[in-house]
Amino acid sequence: MSVIDFDKLPDSTRLWIYASERAFSDSEQNLIETEMSQFLENWTAHKRELKTGWQLAHRQFVLVAVDESMMAASGCSIDSIVKYLAQLQNRLQCKIVGTHANIFFKAQAGAVQCVDRPQFKQLLSEDKVNSETIVFDNTIQTLGDFRLGKWEVAMKNSWHGQAFLEVV
Repeated sequence: MSVIDFDKLPDSTRLWIYASERAFSDSEQNLIETEMSQFLENWTAHKRELKTGWQLAHRQFVLVAVDESMMAASGCSIDSIVKYLAQLQNRLQCKIVGTHANIFFKAQAGAVQCVDRPQFKQLLSEDKVNSETIVFDNTIQTLGDFRLGKWEVAMKNSWHGQAFLEVV
């Protein structure tokens, strides 16, 4: 099955967001674009093709979508993409898998930043981030949520606000 244009998948499509600790270079982006498409062309669940799409966002996020209306992604298929991305991160020498504990946000200059929770708390106490800071909620689960703007939100409107704004 060919990979479907990300924008043509329905809102109910399941979404996984894999976040790199740093932005990819142009050559790394080219490598990812080639290899992700090849991987997804052959990605299956229980030996059945998955209806997939993907995109690279902000030079740092790999968004993978599966329209599960015909075939759901299985535990084994999810494990296979995580394994593939782990191999890719070793080649690129940057962490992609396992960054879920980090906070991704837009710095005042607009660049995406990745810090751990203690660093983010420190930035908050120094007024370098605030309730209006745009954060990335990599826990959203559907393309509908992505399209509704629930991925890039002001901290006060996300789980980040609940976790960090009340502790300062």
